[in-house]
Amino acid sequence: MKKKLLLVSILACSSLYGEDIGNVNLEESNIVSRRDIESSTTITQNKNTFIITEEQIQEKKYQNVEEVLQDAPGIIIQNTPFGPRIDMRGSGEKSLSRVKVLIDGVSINPTESAMASLPINSIPVESIRKIEIIPGGGATLYGSGTVGGVVNISTNSSATKNNFLMDLSAGSFDNKSLGLAGGYNLNKNLYVSYGFKYLNSEGYRELEQKDNKIFQGGFDYKINEKNRIRLQGRTGNETNDGTTEVTKKILSSNRKESGKDLDVKTKSDNYTFDYQFKPTDKLTLTSTLFRQKQNRDLNTESLDDVTIELTNALKKEEATSSQKTYFYDVKSKMKAKFKEQKDGIKLRGKYEYDNGEALIGYDYTEAKINRNSKVSSHTIKSYYDGNTHMTLRQDEIRGITNQVKINLSKKSHGVYIFNKYELNDKWNITTGIRGEFTEYEGSRKNGPNTMPMVKPKDQSIETNRSMENYAGEIGTMYKYSDLGNVYARYERGFVTPFPSQLTDKIQDPQLETTKNNKDPNAFMSAPYVNVASIYVDNNLKAETTDTIELGIRDYINNSYVSLAFFVTDTTDEIVLLQSGVTNPAIKRWQYKNIGKTRRMGIEAEADQVFEKFEFNQSVTLIDAKTLKGNESAQIKKGDKIPLVPKAKITLGAKYKFTEKLAISGSYIYITSKEAREMTDTDKTMKFKINGYGVTDVAVTYKLDEYSSVKAGIKNLTSTEYNLRETSIEAVPAPERNYYLSLNVKF
Repeated sequence: MKKKLLLVSILACSSLYGEDIGNVNLEESNIVSRRDIESSTTITQNKNTFIITEEQIQEKKYQNVEEVLQDAPGIIIQNTPFGPRIDMRGSGEKSLSRVKVLIDGVSINPTESAMASLPINSIPVESIRKIEIIPGGGATLYGSGTVGGVVNISTNSSATKNNFLMDLSAGSFDNKSLGLAGGYNLNKNLYVSYGFKYLNSEGYRELEQKDNKIFQGGFDYKINEKNRIRLQGRTGNETNDGTTEVTKKILSSNRKESGKDLDVKTKSDNYTFDYQFKPTDKLTLTSTLFRQKQNRDLNTESLDDVTIELTNALKKEEATSSQKTYFYDVKSKMKAKFKEQKDGIKLRGKYEYDNGEALIGYDYTEAKINRNSKVSSHTIKSYYDGNTHMTLRQDEIRGITNQVKINLSKKSHGVYIFNKYELNDKWNITTGIRGEFTEYEGSRKNGPNTMPMVKPKDQSIETNRSMENYAGEIGTMYKYSDLGNVYARYERGFVTPFPSQLTDKIQDPQLETTKNNKDPNAFMSAPYVNVASIYVDNNLKAETTDTIELGIRDYINNSYVSLAFFVTDTTDEIVLLQSGVTNPAIKRWQYKNIGKTRRMGIEAEADQVFEKFEFNQSVTLIDAKTLKGNESAQIKKGDKIPLVPKAKITLGAKYKFTEKLAISGSYIYITSKEAREMTDTDKTMKFKINGYGVTDVAVTYKLDEYSSVKAGIKNLTSTEYNLRETSIEAVPAPERNYYLSLNVKF
C-alpha cells in the first residue's frame, strides 16, 4: 500500500506541470501555501516530464545547477570558456538556441552565441524548490528555441511555510563553498525569501582560480483574495581566472598543464515583478515584467603563426606568381567587454470551464547586445620568407591589431492560445497555436586593423531584418488505469537566429599590400592572410521543426517506468562551421541553412524503491543525421549532426544501513560524438570525440533531524576525458577528487 501511495505521488508530480500546493500547520506558521504565480496560468501538457525535487537536490549536496543537470536523464552538459550549456534531444552545438531554461517562468537564455553563457549557476542551488525537465517542444507556450526541451527551475520565492537551509562544503582543489537560503512569513499575507552562495576554488589545472558570489531576495504579498504581487532580485559576481586549451600532445604527458591566460569576470543582475489578478474562481490574469543584465570582461592571450601571401594579381586564382611571408609565434592579447540586457513583459490569462481550461498570452522581449574587443600583438620586426630570416622595412615595423565593435538588438512579439479539453475522466485533448514576429537591428564595425605589409583596413556591416514564424501543436493522453497512461503529440515549432548569427566571419579576400610599385609583375595585393577576416551577410533563415512523440508511464513489477519515442525533422537547420583555433580573435565561422535534418530517439527511465534499497536507471538513445545537405556548407546527406552522442546512460543506487547512515553511488556513460571544423583554407574536416564513463560514490550520515554530513568521491576511477576539445587542443576534466559537506535544514 505504501508503495502505491508513493507511486501515485510520483505520477502526480510528473503530470502536474509546475504545481506545488500544500497546507501548512496553522499553529506553526499561520499561513497556507499558495500556488506559484507562474503555475496559476499554466496548463498541463501531454509530455514526458522528469522532476528533480528539493529533497533530491539537498540529499545529493549538489554545488550548483550544472551538477544537478549532469546527473539528469537525457541532458548533456557542454563546457565552454564562458560557462555551461544544456543539450537535450540531440541539439548538439545548437543547444543555446534549441533548449530554453526558465527561472520561475522567465527565460534566462542569452541572445548571443559567441561570448555568452547560459547563467544556470547564477542561482543559489539551496533556494531551488524543484527542477522540471521537459524534453522536446514547447513552442506554443514558450516560443522560439524549445525544440530540444525546456528546463524550468522553481525557487522558494512563492509563499510557503517558514524554512531555512545551509550547506557548507570543502573539497579537492581547495574548494570551499557556503550556501544559505530561506523564507519567513512576516504575517499571513507577506512572505520574504532570501538566498546566498559563495564558492571559491582552485582549478584542476595549474594557475586556475574561481570565485563566485550570488545574492537573492524578494517577497510575495497577498493584497487581498483577488490581488497578489511578487518581486524578486538576484545579483552575482563571478571571477574565473582560467587558462586556454592546450595541445592534446601536452595533455598526454601532463593533464594539469595550463594554457595561456583566459580571465573572465561576469556581473549579472536579474529583476522580476509579478502581478496576479483573480476576478473570479475560474479566471486568473497574470503579468510579469523582467530585466536581465549581464556584463562580462574577458582578457586572454594567444600564440599564433601568421602567414601573408603576396601575389601579382588582385585575385588569387589569377596570379602567376606569389610570395609567402611567415611570422612565427606571434604573441597577442585580447581585451573584450560584453554586455547584454533583456527587458520583457509576459501577459497571461487562464480560464477554467466545465470540461477543460484555456490559456491566452502575449510575450514581448527586447535584447540588446554590445561587444567591444581589441587584439594587439607585440611589435613585429622580422619574418621568414621560406629561405632566410628577413628584417622588415622601418615603415612596416608594427604589431598586429584587430578591433571589433558590435551593437545588435532583437525584438520579439509572441501571441498564443492553448486549450485542454477533457473528453471524459480518462481521455483529454490539447491544442495550441502561436505567432511570433521578430526584428533585428544593429551593426558590426571591424577596424582599424593593422599588420605588416598590409594596408590598415576598416569595415562595417549593418543588420536590419524581420521574420514571422508560427507554431502549433495537438496532443492527447489516455489513462488506461489508475497508475498508467499513454500519450501522443505533434508539434510544429521554429528556431529564430541569434542576431550575431546573421553575419559570417570569413577569410578576407580584398586586402591590399603597402608596396607601391607600378611594375605589373610586382606583388601588388595580399588576398590571403591566415588571421585576416571580414564580416559578410549570410541571409540566414529561421528553422522550422516538426516533432512527433509517443509515450507511456506506468508502474510495473515494483518499478515506475517512463518510455518515450520521438522524431524531430528540422527544415533549414542552421549549422555552424568554424575554424579549429581557440583564439576568438582569429577564429572564423560561417552559418548556413541546410536542407533537412532528423533527430530520432528513445528516452527510458525507471525507479525502484524497496525497504532499504533505492535504484534508478535511464537510457537516452539518439540518431541525429542530415537528410538533405548543402553543397556550400560542405554537408552531405547522411552526415552526422555534430556534438551529438548516440547515447547517455545513468545508473544510481542507494542503500540505507540505518535510518541515519546511507551509501549511494551513480554511474554516467556518454558515448562518442563527431565534431567538425574548418581548415586554414575554409574546408570542412571531421574528427571524433571519445566517449567516457564516470562513477561517483558518497556516504551520508544524519546527525539529527535537522542536520547531516556527507563525504564523497567524484570520478572514482580517475577516468580521463575532456570538457571541451578541437581536433588539436583540449581542456581536461578533473580526475578523482573528494568533498565533505555539512547540511542544516529547518
